[in-house]
Amino acid sequence: MTSTINISPRAMALGATVALATVALVAGSVATRQEAKAADSTTAVPTSRVVESTAGIRVISAHVTGDGGIVDLRYQVLDPNKAAIVEGDPSKTPTITDAGTGAVLTDTAAMRHGHAMRPAGTYFLLYYNKEGVIQPGDFINVTIDGVSLDNVPVT
Repeated sequence: MTSTINISPRAMALGATVALATVALVAGSVATRQEAKAADSTTAVPTSRVVESTAGIRVISAHVTGDGGIVDLRYQVLDPNKAAIVEGDPSKTPTITDAGTGAVLTDTAAMRHGHAMRPAGTYFLLYYNKEGVIQPGDFINVTIDGVSLDNVPVT
């Protein structure tokens, strides 16, 4: 025995309207999140004359990579002699602090570039992002030899 359900045209129209409204809300929410992420990725990296004169580098970007397990910090060498502290002395490796949570990353991948740094050269440090504490959209503070560059955007 089969039964049929009779739905009035008005009820069908109401159901279709609710379904379309739900789809529009979900699509709008996704688009808004994507626009917010796009806006975050265009946030300028701050500069600091104090950091640049002390460490001889300019931080140019920070990215979460490796399925969230690595923070890639990119920098440009301004003064190779001063920049040697970043590469040459492990005790002076820059630390990364999440500006929002205060979580600190200090462990870098066991690698050094192993050659003389050149002015205007771009180099990187890879940090282990334990438990994914740094996320795209966060801001970090980079501390080098006692001076800090605050609010570096992470993409």
